[in-house]
Amino acid sequence: MKILQIANKAIYPPDGGTLAILNLAKGYINNGNQVHLLNMITHKHINKFEEIEEGETEPFQITGVKINTRISIFKLIINLITSTKPYISVRFISEKFRNKLVEIIKNETFDVIQLEGLYVLQYIHDIRKIYKGKILYRPHNLEYLIWERNSIESKSFIKKYYFKITGKRLLKFEKTLLNQYDYIIPITNTDLDIYKRLGNNKPAILAPFGLDLNSFKAKHIKITNSEQSVNYIGALDWIPNQQGLIWFIESCLPEIINSFPEIKLNIAGRNAPKWLVEKFNHKNIRYFGEVSNAYDFIQYAGPVIVPLFSGSGMRVKIIECMALKKTIIATSVAAEGIECSNDENILLADSATDFSQLVLVALKNKAFQKEIGENAFRFVNEKYNFTKIASNIIDQIG
Repeated sequence: MKILQIANKAIYPPDGGTLAILNLAKGYINNGNQVHLLNMITHKHINKFEEIEEGETEPFQITGVKINTRISIFKLIINLITSTKPYISVRFISEKFRNKLVEIIKNETFDVIQLEGLYVLQYIHDIRKIYKGKILYRPHNLEYLIWERNSIESKSFIKKYYFKITGKRLLKFEKTLLNQYDYIIPITNTDLDIYKRLGNNKPAILAPFGLDLNSFKAKHIKITNSEQSVNYIGALDWIPNQQGLIWFIESCLPEIINSFPEIKLNIAGRNAPKWLVEKFNHKNIRYFGEVSNAYDFIQYAGPVIVPLFSGSGMRVKIIECMALKKTIIATSVAAEGIECSNDENILLADSATDFSQLVLVALKNKAFQKEIGENAFRFVNEKYNFTKIASNIIDQIG
């Protein structure tokens, strides 16, 4: 089977979205299929072919189209005044990309076309004009829900207003594209339930984020008597991550410092705005910026925190940390879509007091950390193998 996978971001640097795209492509290849990935090269993401392992290059072709998705305040304001379309989706409309998409479909034969996310789903009408085969839609998130939650969490009136408008426009936009595809393959059951309520009537295949667990086994560490820290990693230009991290610093870190005066909060992530970096100016915070190897950073001794109060889909970093046998302390929103068990393979809390207490429990009890981490690895090994996930999709679409 030959699959055309279409995405609005290139494969490097790795983040939740790029890994979800790349790992499912690898899963398809492991099942004996060919994949051609057409994606957008932007100021944030490029195609770095070193990310493709030896042996995968022959059945895996990547074509990138460079487009400008930078936010223009002028265009944003004009969009608010003169349009009903969400500006965030308009940024990904490109005649250059559309032309390359049409060219590839006309010149090659594909059994399946898979659209990765809402911002490339908007090209489905162009595809339908020239392609009669099966089209799969893989929503990584419910985009409108992210912006609705951003509006609730934001303390700025202007941002709250803009986030609310964007959420409403995205919901309307998503509804116009419902059922234009042949199959929907959401990442979580939570998202699938919402799509059903919105009116989806196409066959659905659950396709969670998957990993190559064999590659993680060699990276496992043992929690020793080495100095512990509290560890955080995430894209720092993403509003939900910014909100959650500030909440932890302001509401949880002081209580933790009372019990562990020398504890360090290690923060890693790319594209942090200046105002956010200034928040890290604290004697108990170590800011690393973008790290060259995320997996090495994750394995600093001590728990990993995922404080998140908005967002949708599945938090890829949680799955990766579980694969590295780490103890994860997260909010219930952060763990949405992951069939994990509180106090067994993850620790969940939503209030500042409860979240702080869980961090303290983990820091004080390394044996408990080890138990949670071992349980976490067994959990992802059973549920999130990318080869099995891809095989399930192929089997169900026939």
